Amino acid sequence: MKRRGTGSDLQMTGRIRARPRTAPASAIEPPDDGRKGVQSVDIAFSILRVLESAEKPLSLGELAARAEQQPSKVHHYLVSLTRNGIVAQNAAGHYDLGPFSLQLGLSALSRLDTIEQSTEAITAFRDETGEAAFVAVWGNRGPTIVRYVEGSHPVTVEVRAGLVLPLLTSATGHVFVTWLAEAKWAPIARWEQDSGGVDPRATAKTVQVVQKRTRGQRLAVIDGDLLPRIAAISAPVFGYDGTLVCALTALGWRGELSLSPDSETSRKLIATSEKLSRTLGFREDAGRSGG
Repeated sequence: MKRRGTGSDLQMTGRIRARPRTAPASAIEPPDDGRKGVQSVDIAFSILRVLESAEKPLSLGELAARAEQQPSKVHHYLVSLTRNGIVAQNAAGHYDLGPFSLQLGLSALSRLDTIEQSTEAITAFRDETGEAAFVAVWGNRGPTIVRYVEGSHPVTVEVRAGLVLPLLTSATGHVFVTWLAEAKWAPIARWEQDSGGVDPRATAKTVQVVQKRTRGQRLAVIDGDLLPRIAAISAPVFGYDGTLVCALTALGWRGELSLSPDSETSRKLIATSEKLSRTLGFREDAGRSGG
């Protein structure tokens, strides 16, 4: 699985236009955990959740309706929330999240350890499925493994932190080819193409097929393409701004690791990657970067 690489440190760009979210507060409130709390704080946060999910600043009437509260009651809360900078009121009298809400969000993001969060995610996935798994990020030579956890079904291949994977013949590489801007991964792909004596037209067609399949399944799949006896599935993790942060990959023996996107293992890997993306601040309606 070793290979030499070339290229430069690359960054990810590109966003998809956001779709409006208009879910009522009751649909997005956290479940009651049975513990006694402060009701006024819960009400305040139900108002904040409405603003967080809104597609635009809201009038008092709109906000009260979505929060399922009386306008007069919501107004009292807005006075305090505005006074503390958590909510802001514009010139038209409509309400939106305020500067302190932004400060809170940025502080929370700055304290996230992406690699640590990713390691915890794949460890939980391994504990649940028994499959070996790793985390890969984009490095200056391509997809690079940064964490690996062994499964209960030993896979006798060299998988270690620092190992660089190919773009065109690994499930992990397919994730980056699909959600990383082409200008960023193209130099690595050209190097692989030249090294293997592959016709550029064939490479371009292969990439198109890979991108379409991977986006459609939200999962990249390889069945012995890199190593004859090894199969792998890989799912993307996105950050708060919609850019690709890393790939979570499970690997196992061909014929033993199910590659169907509807299999239990695939569904759990996708669920793990989606949960981690949400932890890192990603919102589905904010869009994802793409190649």
